Amino acid sequence: SMRKRIAERMVESLLHTAPHVTTVFEADMSAVIAHRAAHKDEFQRQGVSLTFTAYFLAACVVAVREVAEADSRWTDDALIVPDTVNIGVATALEGKGLVVPVVRNVQGLSLFEIARELGQVVERAREDKLTPSDVRDGTFTISNHGVSGSLVATPIIINQPQSAILGVGKLEKRPVVITENGEDRIVIRPRCFITLTLDHRVMDGHRAN
Repeated sequence: SMRKRIAERMVESLLHTAPHVTTVFEADMSAVIAHRAAHKDEFQRQGVSLTFTAYFLAACVVAVREVAEADSRWTDDALIVPDTVNIGVATALEGKGLVVPVVRNVQGLSLFEIARELGQVVERAREDKLTPSDVRDGTFTISNHGVSGSLVATPIIINQPQSAILGVGKLEKRPVVITENGEDRIVIRPRCFITLTLDHRVMDGHRAN
C-alpha cells in the first residue's frame, strides 16, 4: 500500500503538475568536514549525532532566504511564500519505501538544534513511529541519495505542493584543478554533486543556480 501511494504521488507530480528541470553543481566539502570533525564529539556528548545532512539543512535556509521562490507554493494567482522554512528529509525505510519527515522552523534553529531535531524525526521514521504531523507542512525537501552510493539522481521528483527538491550525491575524494600563484595544479578534495530539481513554472534556471 505504501508503494502504491508513492507511485501515485510521483506520477501526479512529474506528469500532471510540475514541469521538472534539474540544475547540477559540485560542492567541495572540505570546510564542512573540518567543522564536523571539530564539533561531532561535543555534539555526541549531548546525545546528538552531527550528520552532513544537518549542514545541508542549515545551508538551505540561507539559500531560500536569498531566493524565496525555492521555498514557495505555486497557485494560479500568486506564489505563496511561507514565513517558516520546514524542510522534509527523504528517508528510506528498509523493505518498505520512502517517507519524508519534516524538520520545522529550521530558520530559527542553530546547527546543534537542527542536528537534534533531524536525528529525532529520522529515528521515529525508522522505528515506524511517525505521526501525521511529522510528515505535514513541508516547504522544501532534501534527498541525500548519496548515502546508498548514488552520484547523481535526476530528476528527483518534487514533493507537491513544494517547488523544489535538493539532491545530495555520494561524498568521495576527487582530483581537482586549482590555480595558485598563477599556476594550475591537481589536488585531491572531498566533493559531491548537488542537484536542485525545480518547478519550472516557479523559477527559471538563472534563479535556480
